Amino acid sequence: MKTKLNTHIMKTFKKHIKTMLLFTVLITLSVSCSSDSLEPDNNPPQQTYPLGDLQGNWIRIGGNNPTNNGMKINVNNDAGTITDAQQSNFMIGDIKWKDIVGQGSGNYTHQELGSDYNYYPAAISLGVDDTLRVDVNNSGAGNIQKWVRESHYTPQSVYLQVLQGSWIRVGGNNPVNNDIVIDVTDDTGTISDPALSGFNIGDIKWKDIYALDGNSFIYEELGSDDNYYPATMELGVADTLRIDVNNSGAGNIQKWVRHN
Repeated sequence: MKTKLNTHIMKTFKKHIKTMLLFTVLITLSVSCSSDSLEPDNNPPQQTYPLGDLQGNWIRIGGNNPTNNGMKINVNNDAGTITDAQQSNFMIGDIKWKDIVGQGSGNYTHQELGSDYNYYPAAISLGVDDTLRVDVNNSGAGNIQKWVRESHYTPQSVYLQVLQGSWIRVGGNNPVNNDIVIDVTDDTGTISDPALSGFNIGDIKWKDIYALDGNSFIYEELGSDDNYYPATMELGVADTLRIDVNNSGAGNIQKWVRHN
């Protein structure tokens, strides 16, 4: 009788011990999970910006590799695919821009397909005039590009006709450069008389001129530091040109008239 009682007590005791151990494990797990949830997140989600403004069709109109001008790209989600390769060595269907990421304020980063079929880090900047400026982190030709929406593309041979010929500078906020004469041929303005400016005959003062309409133009202006800056031209009455260069230096405001 006593032996049976002892056996029963031992079984009950062991069962009680197992229950206590299980309860202890559950409490430990609960505390651990609660502690984990209270720990700070050292890797918060990265801010993302929409890519809606880039979607659609774009045509290349300028840059430091003119052979690729006229190329067309369709941007869908975070990739830009070539739809018209023009005279470049690329193929229709090549992904020219991949992994596009919005950085906010019209700025984007992406991977740019080079002519060697390697990808390079690059940046896209969307301008207020619905133009794209691409800057590739590589020193090769084509690392600077300008694109416009295909729907905004105008036949340049028609609209650039009004700029062809000679122009002389007659005003602006840098009088030293007055009397410069520029000869415009196609989309390029070349200095034929530098006057007292410090530029040289043959310098390309205006390059990649692109017509937004019959009176408004965008282009690249050669500065006195030999760098090019985005600029706009407005053709007014009496054949006058008013130029606004996107740079705060002297000479960013100019007035030109026809030179006969």
